[in-house]
Amino acid sequence: MKKIFISVIAALACLSILASCSNNDEYKKLMEKGLKSLGEKDYHQASIYFESALHEKEGEKDATSYFTQANEMETAIQAYEKKEFDEAIDSLDRVIDEKDGLQTLQTEATALKKQILTEKELITSVEKKILFIKDLIKKNNDSEAQEQLQLLQKEIDSNKLLANYQSEVTELLKQVQTDSNKNEEEQEPIKIEENKEEQKISYQTYTNGRFGFSVQHPSNFTIDPPPTNGDGAVIHNEELEIRAFGSHTNVISQNETIDTYYKEDLQTIDKEIAYKKLTDKWYVLSYIENGNIVYKKFFFGDEVSNTLILTYPESQKEKYDRVVTHIAKTFGSSAE
Repeated sequence: MKKIFISVIAALACLSILASCSNNDEYKKLMEKGLKSLGEKDYHQASIYFESALHEKEGEKDATSYFTQANEMETAIQAYEKKEFDEAIDSLDRVIDEKDGLQTLQTEATALKKQILTEKELITSVEKKILFIKDLIKKNNDSEAQEQLQLLQKEIDSNKLLANYQSEVTELLKQVQTDSNKNEEEQEPIKIEENKEEQKISYQTYTNGRFGFSVQHPSNFTIDPPPTNGDGAVIHNEELEIRAFGSHTNVISQNETIDTYYKEDLQTIDKEIAYKKLTDKWYVLSYIENGNIVYKKFFFGDEVSNTLILTYPESQKEKYDRVVTHIAKTFGSSAE
């Protein structure tokens, strides 16, 4: 009886070994098929093979890591095709950060992430330009809007990734041309009562594409050579100086608001402020310093701020009041 019992145990042990060998063989086959699918960039099929391998050997390190990478690559590609860039980047980061994953997949994920970031930056830039152009149209600055649209059209023509914006740019061009013709028809009878001195002043527009703002200035003013960082311009004659520039927000500290800058200016200016006004998007401060009137207008945006500073002698206030008013009204900002 004892011999029979031992024989049964031995038989069971052999069956267990055979089953284990069978599981090992199936696991290896599934892993090989999964790796082959990865080589063909069929991430969906690869994830199926790796998941099946996990059923054969639960918790196996390689199968777990490869499944995660294949599945996240498939998710990233689908999100990228839908232009859901942030979701795609999150999935690619998980592929890259998989500790025991395949180096080849990490390299592919890194390359795709770089491509997506470049495309995202390009699209964000174009969308900002479109918002800036719409703002110019809103302010009836049709000539500048048309000029910016023509530059944007060239950019779209040179990059297939921007083809989706063609119809919107075409519609904006039509709108600008229609508005321009309409304005020409309406302007003719209006100029009878205008000040004769003001009629002599012609203006031209300075535009800063980097920080998305524009301002009109007398065409006979001098424009100083631009700074190397392209953040703005200094435009002047012998008495009136115009400084217009942009910068990034939330750089010095996070969660900045327009109040952050407004309060800082109030603390910095040690002169009596003759005029001040604060809104949720911009503020204005005006004061006298060393015999000069200083007028500052500041626009605050989520990513950039735009600043206009006008300085001219207090003794010439009457001479420049109309010019300063015109300049301040035409200061257009993408942060507005």
